[in-house]
Amino acid sequence: MEENKNVKNNETKDLSVTVSNVEQFFEKNSKWILICVGVIVLAVVLYFLLLRPALQNRERNAAADSFKAEYWFDQSEWELALNGSDSLDFLGFADLVSENKGTKANNLAKYYAGICCMNLGKYDEALDYFKSYRGKDMFTKALNEMLKGDAEWELDNTAAALRHYEKAAKMNKDNFVVAPTALFKAGRVCLATGDKAKALKYFNEIKSNYPESTEWTTIDRYIAIAEAGE
Repeated sequence: MEENKNVKNNETKDLSVTVSNVEQFFEKNSKWILICVGVIVLAVVLYFLLLRPALQNRERNAAADSFKAEYWFDQSEWELALNGSDSLDFLGFADLVSENKGTKANNLAKYYAGICCMNLGKYDEALDYFKSYRGKDMFTKALNEMLKGDAEWELDNTAAALRHYEKAAKMNKDNFVVAPTALFKAGRVCLATGDKAKALKYFNEIKSNYPESTEWTTIDRYIAIAEAGE
């Protein structure tokens, strides 16, 4: 009992010493502590008064810059959308990629520029844009991954294309658009390279798991092609 009492007394003394040391530290360094707190408060105030409105304005300007390029993109005018026009007085996505860095519009311009390049047969450039694009959700991340596969396929880099398609299919398995399309493309690559067993695996996965997909309507024909080689 006496031992427990001594332990409690020691703990109380240790706590008192700690509190005393803390108090001495604050007394000794109170000036610098107040300065640091003041700097932090000032930084927060400046952010909300100056920096945040400036960033919001920059985002609005960047979105306005891309409006015309997006219009021509929707018209499938890939060259105009990519490179812009002096006579029509607007910048294309290629220029917008280097403008307004750090904004959402700048990031989205990379995605649009990549698709424009794909349609113009500029597959190396498209791949560079897709690699630099950063999707904000699993759907766009998976879609962008699949587009990397498309660019690699056009460049005859079949192994790289297959890796991208496989990754895209795994990234968002619950999506009935990207996942079955990526699996289908992976299966087509496998057929082209003679790996019909692996192609059959991907086609059967579409058959079993994605009955609502577009690919499902024709998948039996591709399953038959893959099975014919076994």
